[in-house]
Amino acid sequence: MELFRENTTGKQADIKTEFSIKREGDILHCFYKASDTSFYSASEVDNGNLFDGDVVEIFIYIGEKDSYLEIEVAPNGTTFVANITNRKIDYIDNSFVKAHVERKEKDYFVSLDIDLSRFNVQVPIEYNAFRIERENGEVPYRLYALNPTLCGTFHVRDKFIFLK
Repeated sequence: MELFRENTTGKQADIKTEFSIKREGDILHCFYKASDTSFYSASEVDNGNLFDGDVVEIFIYIGEKDSYLEIEVAPNGTTFVANITNRKIDYIDNSFVKAHVERKEKDYFVSLDIDLSRFNVQVPIEYNAFRIERENGEVPYRLYALNPTLCGTFHVRDKFIFLK
């Protein structure tokens, strides 16, 4: 398991987020443990504004120039699945994403299986993983990343890392 860091500074995070990822054939398996959360989900429907609440995310580059997949999962199990091209959001069918969420005390656990077979991936996969914590919907929210972007957004393509 790897630990997230504070996104804008790269320093050790004030709350713990653990993450692991592996690929088995066409399936990308991700696991998150988001500690000390308020369990605030900003939407009750898929592809709502999940990022306005507590959420874990993964961005995946699969070879399409200037675009990548963005997948988010909130503590209530809702998902956000989109293709991002030059910061433009195109929602896509989420049938290739299976998310399971468990909540225990002040933590939530997300198991995420992503079937990449529909994308015919021909390049090494690049990704970055994130967490937003919103403390019951209050502002400001806190941003955490596996590979911090060192700014106020996660959408920094050159901070993606290669899947080993």
